[in-house]
Amino acid sequence: MAFAIWWQGDLLPALSEINGFSAGIEDDAQLLARMAKLEVSEVERRLHEGHRPYVARIGNEPVAYGWVATQRAHIGELDVTIALPHADRYLWDFATLPAWRGRGIYPRLLQAILVSEPSYVKRFWIIAAPENHASSAGIQKAGFTSVAHLSFQRQGEPGLIATGSGERIVTAATLLQVPVLEGDPRLTLSPCWHCAIDARQDGRAVADALCWPEPADLMLASCQCA
Repeated sequence: MAFAIWWQGDLLPALSEINGFSAGIEDDAQLLARMAKLEVSEVERRLHEGHRPYVARIGNEPVAYGWVATQRAHIGELDVTIALPHADRYLWDFATLPAWRGRGIYPRLLQAILVSEPSYVKRFWIIAAPENHASSAGIQKAGFTSVAHLSFQRQGEPGLIATGSGERIVTAATLLQVPVLEGDPRLTLSPCWHCAIDARQDGRAVADALCWPEPADLMLASCQCA
């Protein structure tokens, strides 16, 4: 998975106008539950734990949503929990309702969050699964840049392979409490996080996942087995 960041001062690319678009923090737990197909109790739990919900609208119609973690965040795919510094946010669980997809709403919602959060917030983090091309494209259009590939090592622990350098990769590794690894990423990290998760859930070693036997034939950036 790509671990990406928008750091205060980064370019905020111009996006095509969407007539009637607006986005902001939402306080209607019933609406959020309906949009995300969650129990109201789950929405309330997230709110209690400091997760901030945003909803995008076209006119008065809610069309997309997403959550901003302000205190702690859990990356369920890798079973990693992070404590967020005061100036950091983690963006997660975004979706555009099916009837409104393909209109560029997702990157506009992301940008709305970037400019709506308090001015002391300097870093916004987000992950993109490599097989989710629409999500990856929207994240890039909004102005985020990847700093690392994030996946499982052979022994089952998560690790990073840098795609950038300098302060950003150091900050990412510190935030995640995950090591930055060197070498051929196809030999170092699981090429397919789906297979690694399946192996862990089945009680098998990550090294026994389907993608590992011939790693030189697989690319880290694409999941071959989803």
